[in-house]
Amino acid sequence: MSRASLRRHGVRAWPRIGRRIAGPCDQGAVTAEFAVMLPAVIVMAVVLMSLARAVTVSMDCQDTAASIARELVVTDGEADASALVQAMGASASVSVARGGGTYAVSVQCPVLPDPFGVLPTRIRATSTGIVQ
Repeated sequence: MSRASLRRHGVRAWPRIGRRIAGPCDQGAVTAEFAVMLPAVIVMAVVLMSLARAVTVSMDCQDTAASIARELVVTDGEADASALVQAMGASASVSVARGGGTYAVSVQCPVLPDPFGVLPTRIRATSTGIVQ
């Protein structure tokens, strides 16, 4: 049968086929796909934010260690390292070792733990100042 004879009898073949392909059986498919992917996207976002926080704390901790070492060299060991850490606003622990003409500074900074326990909870940064 031709299209013209189908139309005369009230049959529309092509639109009906189109409705079958994207018909009522596909309703909710986007919602189901979104519901499956949303937890994965949330997990990735949390991991990325936790990693960014750990990197930021690591950089701040290294800057603190370098500043303490610089201050110890400038003041020839007279500066109080713990007071310097507190003055910088860091809630960190510091240890200083003097050996020969150097000051070895080690600073440990706390990091908020991530929900999965993958990242470290404390970051350690070291710096050495050389007295000339």
